[in-house]
Amino acid sequence: MFKKYILATFLLIASCSNRPEILYCPNVVITPEYSHVTRFYGDQPHYRAEIVGFEGYCRYNPKTNLTVAMVSPIFEIARLSDAGGKKVSINYYANTSYNPEQLMGRQPHSFSTIVDNKNEKIVVTGDEISVPIPNEQPGYQINLEIALSRSQFMYNQQQGLAF
Repeated sequence: MFKKYILATFLLIASCSNRPEILYCPNVVITPEYSHVTRFYGDQPHYRAEIVGFEGYCRYNPKTNLTVAMVSPIFEIARLSDAGGKKVSINYYANTSYNPEQLMGRQPHSFSTIVDNKNEKIVVTGDEISVPIPNEQPGYQINLEIALSRSQFMYNQQQGLAF
């Protein structure tokens, strides 16, 4: 009986040790210089959008032997005029290029929503994005960034971070 108990315990430990585990989840950072955008329709500001947070979790992908971070950015959007209509589209990146092992670099994503009224401000969660991360690199970082043209980046620099 004692031998059966030891054998059963050994098999349980062996089966648990072969099960892949998530070693850690990455650090998710909202890059301040790329966290907000003001889009214009002609000369009028159409809307202002900002990444204000994120939701996320990690899971293990046995096919790639990698941990996968699932991240959904949270946007605060204010429609500033009626000129461009109700639809708001935001292009953004899950950026891993700050890491020694870049894996994806800048993975582009887009998100669209409707803001019904001028001067209305809404908070919405963007689509969930999947970012593979290496299991051997604690401290791996994913930067969430809005895709900006050069003129939008310069406009942000003039406005400052007090958005």
